[in-house]
Amino acid sequence: MKKILVPVDFSPAAENAANYATDLAYNIGARIELFHVFQDPVVSPAAASMVWPYEAYSQMEDDAKTALEKLLHKVEKKYEAAYHDYSLKPELYARSVRGEVDDEVYKYFTECKMNLVVMGLNSAGKFSKILIGSNVRKMIEREIPLLLIPTGYPFRKPKKIAFATDFSHSDIHVLCALAEFAKPFNADILIMHTGNSRSDEVVYKETMEGFLNRVADRVNYRNIYHRHVNSERIKDGLDWIVENGQIDMLAMVHRKHGFFYRLFNGSYTLNMSDHIQIPLLVLPPEHRIPM
Repeated sequence: MKKILVPVDFSPAAENAANYATDLAYNIGARIELFHVFQDPVVSPAAASMVWPYEAYSQMEDDAKTALEKLLHKVEKKYEAAYHDYSLKPELYARSVRGEVDDEVYKYFTECKMNLVVMGLNSAGKFSKILIGSNVRKMIEREIPLLLIPTGYPFRKPKKIAFATDFSHSDIHVLCALAEFAKPFNADILIMHTGNSRSDEVVYKETMEGFLNRVADRVNYRNIYHRHVNSERIKDGLDWIVENGQIDMLAMVHRKHGFFYRLFNGSYTLNMSDHIQIPLLVLPPEHRIPM
């Protein structure tokens, strides 16, 4: 049984992610754990001498637990309204803990051997601002499988998943896991590389063919294709494939100082537009099955 962890903060984005994860679980045979982390109230340094009343703090935590139970019930009701075959209904659970979001999510994920974290992205004018200014960025740095769902994005079975690669050897392991994710949907995996292939066509061709040959030898999945997007900037190439590639999901590897790192930690971050309005699957280096 696969296990999906959904961190929730009771925002519309988190509720949407919980609904998305439940539909996903129905299709892949997984169980769902809604996970709320109650954080200590932030006190301004100027008011450091103030004491937070224990009764008020305790009440806030109790309210959060009540809200979590209500969300669990709401997600279950929405599922029951959408599906008639209750025999395939995913198991749903809820848990609340104290601490910092990224610390507790990572701890629970590893100790309970979860397979995937599904998180909602709060709406904003720039996708980059979301990644920089929220717990999502911290979770990406934790290097665990992470599926990010834009606010309001409804679940739909993925038909084509684009996998952005720089032809790193470790991406072969990731593709094996991605293939297992795609199989229940019979989805196509589009291996894409963006860059200026004309700068050294011979080297590029050798690198590409070597990578694709390893994919053919080691990834047990038929629906895999390749496409090069010629672009001087990584961001422009990704924007193009999202807008024109008719894809339902973008998958990337978070490798420090690698392809993903350059995109979201360099100058691309500040200029990233809000074009990416589809789920973003972030996978750690050399991620292996199960997923």
